[in-house]
Amino acid sequence: MKAAATTLTHMTDGTRAPDSLTLGEAGRRLAELRIRDGLTLAQVADQLRSRDLKIDASGLSRLEHGQRARVSEDLANAILDCYMVSPAERAEILGLLHTDTAPARRPRPKLWLRHADLLTPMQFEGYLKQERQASAIWNWEPNIVPGLLQTPDYARAVIESLRPELKPNAVRGLIDIRVDRQNKAFNGTLTDFRALIGEEALLSTIQDTTVMHGQLQRLLHESTRPAVDIRILPRNTGCHPGMAGPFVHMRFPQTTNSAVWVETMATSIYLDHPDETTRYASAFESLWHRALNPDETRKLITEASKEHA
Repeated sequence: MKAAATTLTHMTDGTRAPDSLTLGEAGRRLAELRIRDGLTLAQVADQLRSRDLKIDASGLSRLEHGQRARVSEDLANAILDCYMVSPAERAEILGLLHTDTAPARRPRPKLWLRHADLLTPMQFEGYLKQERQASAIWNWEPNIVPGLLQTPDYARAVIESLRPELKPNAVRGLIDIRVDRQNKAFNGTLTDFRALIGEEALLSTIQDTTVMHGQLQRLLHESTRPAVDIRILPRNTGCHPGMAGPFVHMRFPQTTNSAVWVETMATSIYLDHPDETTRYASAFESLWHRALNPDETRKLITEASKEHA
């Protein structure tokens, strides 16, 4: 029961992405060292205050969750002194702290600022920041085409169906953000985008046949990109882990951290605990091996495109 409680607590805290991926990993390593030594946050804070370092238990908690914009070398070394770490462990953690991959230190794009009222309720800005940094994105979508591969017309139909409360100008704003995401992702650090799509998404997801035809033609075009691998999971696959719902698994350069994003009707949930991300990665790989190969996928998309034409 104790392990389950720890995971649930981490999931709740994890709805917000860390300010820096490497700081998040360093924070997790520091938390593991503290727990290994049987120390509480308050005890560590007391030791640090005795060295004239002003940080309390809540500040240490934020550090362990990667929610500090910066961690000074003096503070990092003092914390590591509390844990009696080996020289190798000290070097690894200090190396993470010295690697700057924090999106919080870059100006927020004007497009995000203009549509903050749409992004904030869904906690989506954290997702956008990490998407721009990711070197690998594995996206499972059982019923629709992934956002990074959508045409504007298809995106409009999906957004209007999923968010019927939105006014036309808000829908246009989300479409603009989606198109901008595509440009930034495929012209950035992304080198491995795997789109795993349920066969259902090729059929009657969008009633407008012209829109569906254009979207399927877009899939065929995108499948020729070197960094893109599109696979279709057949409807006759049977029960599988992906039935729990869509998700995005991300990996990043300069850190061993990975992250998972799960979108609900009300918000986005961010997971980065290794137990959680490993489970999702394993689920994706299991589905990936059951999916059609690239040639079979292209053939099926081509046939579906002809039907919609």
